[in-house]
Amino acid sequence: MKLLATHAAIALIVGAVTLLVVERLVSRRMEQQLDARLETQARAVAQWLERAAHQQQLARRLAGVVDARVTIIDKRGVALGESTAPGNMRPAMDPDGNTPEVEAARAGKVGRHTRYSPVDAATVRYVAVPAPGESVVRLGVPIGEIAETKNALRAQMLIGAFASLLVAFLLAAAIAGPLTARLREASALARRIGAGDYKTPTPPPSRDEIGVLTTSLANAAKELHATEQRRREFLANVAHEIRTPVTSIRGYAELLSKGKVDDETSGEFLQTIHRNSLRIAQLVEDLLELEALDAGKGPPLASEAVTVGAIVSHVTSTLRARADELGATIASTIDTDLSARGDEDAIERIILNLTDNALRHGGKGVRVEIAAKRDGERVAITVSDSGAGVPTEHRARIFERFHRGDAHLDRDRRGSGLGLAIASELANAMGGSLTLEGGSTFRLELPA
Repeated sequence: MKLLATHAAIALIVGAVTLLVVERLVSRRMEQQLDARLETQARAVAQWLERAAHQQQLARRLAGVVDARVTIIDKRGVALGESTAPGNMRPAMDPDGNTPEVEAARAGKVGRHTRYSPVDAATVRYVAVPAPGESVVRLGVPIGEIAETKNALRAQMLIGAFASLLVAFLLAAAIAGPLTARLREASALARRIGAGDYKTPTPPPSRDEIGVLTTSLANAAKELHATEQRRREFLANVAHEIRTPVTSIRGYAELLSKGKVDDETSGEFLQTIHRNSLRIAQLVEDLLELEALDAGKGPPLASEAVTVGAIVSHVTSTLRARADELGATIASTIDTDLSARGDEDAIERIILNLTDNALRHGGKGVRVEIAAKRDGERVAITVSDSGAGVPTEHRARIFERFHRGDAHLDRDRRGSGLGLAIASELANAMGGSLTLEGGSTFRLELPA
């Protein structure tokens, strides 16, 4: 109804403006044509005055020819000829008095004026021109015919405006029907999404604004559905990760509370409780850090030149004990003067995480190689191992939260599934990237 009312209002306004403009233009044109005709005829009458003796009779005869009231006025204001006066009437003062058009003609101009005439009992358009002997010839025509023409034109235009309004209303109804139907569908789709129903059908392709809106809503529904699925999966993973250590802590704590275990067993239980509490604490810290990185609210990362070799050397010394325990080897090939831009602590955490993962997943006797080189405007740091690598089915999701490919490991050697996600976020925050090449090579790229 709003669309229909808007179309009707626009059509009405356009019709009213058109009627006003056309009426004024037509009126002005008709007046101009009338003035031109009266001026031409008045000048012709003025030429007759030079060879006519009886001006009263001349005025009467010419009035029938020009179809207008003819008045001949001398310089004193006496009407020497008046077409509306009886034939035997003596010359007398002009009954209209000293009028504006006569004054203009006496000044050598063409005088024009419209006023009510008691003689004609109507509104008359007068045109006066100079004549020989300082006299004036004035012609007058009632403009009732013009008014009738204007009224007839106005009536016809009103009919046309009404017809245009009706056509505009019908066209608006034809257009508004399908348009509002599509708007209602888009509104219904938005309400379904607001109510949590993200399983929406794919709308037919359309390039207009409503089609773009509907497609955007459908895409938003799909994204929200995917986000909801990830949220549920995330919560399920968090619950799963916490449930196991909490269950372990609760079970051992109950046994200890009953006091039926010896000192050696009690010590083992306490160590297990402590180990699981550390695992929960680490999981919470990782979750908080990952959330802060996602929201851009983590601690600001520096962007400075750091020596890659020094960082790799520190990582190697940190993990040497674990490598010796596994009979593994950590080798590095780094130019001593190679540097990258970023945060030193964040870069070390990424390389430490990648190397630790390689040791954990590679198993006994694995060889881990860390290399770095300049690649254009970037520095590429790779961590690879001689193990089996990431299984093919896990590679596409390796950087997702809680996604792990370490189900084959014992529980104490498994990670939380957040390390690679945090490493990827740290790399992105420094303007770099972290990718998996093949199955056993991780590539960290940073600005040079």
